[in-house]
Amino acid sequence: MKNRGFTLIEMVLTMVVGGIIVLGIAGFVELGTKGYADSIDRQRMQTQAQFVIEKLSREFRHAVPNSFEVPTTIADLKCLSFYPIKYSGFYVKKSGNIDILIANESRYKSVGVLGGGLRLVINPTRNDDLKLGSSSLEVPDGLAPLFPTDRTRWNEYRMSESSLTSSSISNRFYIFDTNERVNYCMSLTGRSIVRNGVQVADNVEFNQSGFSYKEPTLQRGGLVYIDLLFEQDGEQSAYKQDVQVLNVP
Repeated sequence: MKNRGFTLIEMVLTMVVGGIIVLGIAGFVELGTKGYADSIDRQRMQTQAQFVIEKLSREFRHAVPNSFEVPTTIADLKCLSFYPIKYSGFYVKKSGNIDILIANESRYKSVGVLGGGLRLVINPTRNDDLKLGSSSLEVPDGLAPLFPTDRTRWNEYRMSESSLTSSSISNRFYIFDTNERVNYCMSLTGRSIVRNGVQVADNVEFNQSGFSYKEPTLQRGGLVYIDLLFEQDGEQSAYKQDVQVLNVP
């Protein structure tokens, strides 16, 4: 009895059918992989957008009141800048001096010696109030606590009232560092959001995104409008949020 093998035609047909099956499986795997990759990219974009919105909101809420500026828009940049609050608290004016209590620190934790570009401002109703004048004065370099040996009064300081004539109904003051202004900018060329030169987000649609600031009124504090559109591989995610600056005068 003779052993009969495959004919050439049978082998060719087998290879063709096998190739079709392999291509079908490969296409299915590729489709699944692409779907998974698209899902990961989509999740990354949404996670990034939520992170940026949260970061912006927190920083804007704790900025010095009315320190926001929208610089003249350069052709490929949209920016918003402000001063973050370094210290805040309450003050009392007496005998040509101003005594301050830094209230956002533990009473048993010394803030230490102040100075080095710090500026104190009271009731800043507009951006110009942050400049030296009736509402703002320089914190003397090397200003030490008024009672350094009393742990319960480590956060009390005294300085000359100078030309500071502005007042606050709630006796609130804010201290900021003139060297630490924060700038958030959207870049057309980089399709990104940059904070003081450090990128915090990408894939930003420049022409449909932006920052704006609305001055405070007697009924509310200042409002920052955030309008962001992220685009990646033809898919878009839009985010709009209004942030009220909580630290009103």
